[in-house]
Amino acid sequence: MPIPEVHSSEHLSALQRRVVLVGMMCGLSLAAIDQMVLSTAVSAVASELGDLSQAPWIFTTNLLTSASSMPIWGKLGDLYGRRRVFQSAIVLFIIGSLLAATADSMIQLLACRALQGLGGGALLTMPYAIVGDIVSPRDRPAYVAFISVVWTAAGFLGPPLGGFLVDGPGWRWMFYINVPAALLSFACLGWAYRIPRQRIEHSVDFAGAGLLLTSVGSLILYTSWAGGHFGWTSASALGFLALSVILAVAFFFQERRAAEPIVELRLLAMRPVWPPLVTTFIFGFANFAIAFFIPLFGIVVRGADAVQAGFALAPLTAGLLISGIVVGRRAAATQRFRRYATGGLVVYMIGLGLLVTADGDTPLPAFLFYNMLLGAGSGALSPVLVASLQMAVEERYLGVASSLPGFSRAVAQTIGTSILGSFLAIRIGVHLREDVAAIAPPSIDLDRFIESPAAIRALASPLEGAVVEAYRAAFSESFLLMLAIMSLSLVASRFMRDPSR
Repeated sequence: MPIPEVHSSEHLSALQRRVVLVGMMCGLSLAAIDQMVLSTAVSAVASELGDLSQAPWIFTTNLLTSASSMPIWGKLGDLYGRRRVFQSAIVLFIIGSLLAATADSMIQLLACRALQGLGGGALLTMPYAIVGDIVSPRDRPAYVAFISVVWTAAGFLGPPLGGFLVDGPGWRWMFYINVPAALLSFACLGWAYRIPRQRIEHSVDFAGAGLLLTSVGSLILYTSWAGGHFGWTSASALGFLALSVILAVAFFFQERRAAEPIVELRLLAMRPVWPPLVTTFIFGFANFAIAFFIPLFGIVVRGADAVQAGFALAPLTAGLLISGIVVGRRAAATQRFRRYATGGLVVYMIGLGLLVTADGDTPLPAFLFYNMLLGAGSGALSPVLVASLQMAVEERYLGVASSLPGFSRAVAQTIGTSILGSFLAIRIGVHLREDVAAIAPPSIDLDRFIESPAAIRALASPLEGAVVEAYRAAFSESFLLMLAIMSLSLVASRFMRDPSR
């Protein structure tokens, strides 16, 4: 009778496991809080470095390298060990942070942000694989909730911390504050993350890595620029899209012949693998725009100020955290992954359906409850989707499998946010022309209400009410479109298989 293989978690004591969790969460917090903190400092950075037109690139360059590198980091973790690779990513991220803190031009800052994103690609995706290393397969869904805790803390603490630093010591300290968490993470992982690995010869598919980086990068550039600078069907925008497709085809053929492919293509065709991946992609496509739609809806339709509009996201964040913890534990106990994935999507879709009916007269408690349903539905998905993928593949592919949901979600969010944002702007324009133009004075340029929603409050009644109603109708149609997209994710989730199957 063959001796059962000992899972890697058996090599760690309970204390080591807790210390690794602390180190993993500190490493993840570097990348999670980074974006939230910087969101409040864009104008201050642009004012000092003198190029406001390039300010959006502070986020775009980071996203380019972060999303593109995720599967590469997952593969490197499988080949060389996740402790070593994760620590290398921390070093890379901190080097980028310290250089960004000393940047004296926007070009230098953008280069440093790209370097940060390269390290951040590992910090955002490898924690799922680390959980897979230190926790038995059955208990993984419960421990994935710790990752939700980090994201929740980042959402609550990031913006206020960023405002405090901008008004106090200055925006450069947003990069210096990364050092303590990085040192703690490095030390915890170095001491406790001691899992024996068999040393084997490896070869890194550098050609595949380059094709993946440039293909995803071209796609992100298309979605970032097409809706604004170029237009979706302009020659320049379509050039980026065509380049992305060509490089993706080249990547596919490269992976088929590579000795150590970055992405094992045969994994994507496995029956237990593709349903959670498709579910993740479709959900990410439709979900991420909510973070922008809800505050804007509160400001324009409900007449809230910026602080009140931001507060509307608090129930969503709380629902995400509570649901992630509860569902993670229940999924670990019952091993019924498909049930909780489908249930989470149904709850999310109920929240979206209620938002379709929301307007300025919707009571505040009801509006906050709708947002909480979105968070509860979203929180139920992550633990079961990641655990489902991890349990469907061999342990040697754990890193690649764990990186795929984050990668597909990042790409989907980039595309979905651009498309849904453009759809909202188009529908606002249509309603302004059809419903407002007839009562608006000829001297008023209606398009400026799309570019600057704050200008609506300077209008007199009944024109203000008509413009607000145009926004409300456009939001309702956007939520309805998101609901239709989510229904496709719900269908995909029904093809998932529980571990017992």
